[in-house]
Amino acid sequence: MAAPSAADLKSLTDMRVGIVKAALQLTPDQEKYWPAIEDAIRTRAKNRQARLERIAELHENSAMDGMHEGNPVEFMQRRADRLIQRGTDLKKLADAWDPLYKTLSDDQKRRMAFVSFAVMRSVRNAIEQRGGPEDEDE
Repeated sequence: MAAPSAADLKSLTDMRVGIVKAALQLTPDQEKYWPAIEDAIRTRAKNRQARLERIAELHENSAMDGMHEGNPVEFMQRRADRLIQRGTDLKKLADAWDPLYKTLSDDQKRRMAFVSFAVMRSVRNAIEQRGGPEDEDE
């Protein structure tokens, strides 16, 4: 199966953003917090796509075959850099959500938890179906 195009991935991100926002049914006072959250979601998606493209490039160039024969310290350093980037993206997302989350009603919090769980499950399932490493999961 062919990998999704950049346009496909942008469309999926647009849909995820729309689903989360629609599920929350933000009040006018809460709307002011949304741009930072949307930016953080889009940044994570963009950076994840860049990581996946790099992995695909490594597979295409047979670099993965030589990785086992390469320098394990360099491998650990590259892995650490990727984890730092993922952590930075997640921290930005959590920081963006914090002010809005404090204003959510109990109903909105329940909807947020449900939507978050559903999105995480769908991403995990997509990774498992593709057969990629679990550390790609966002």
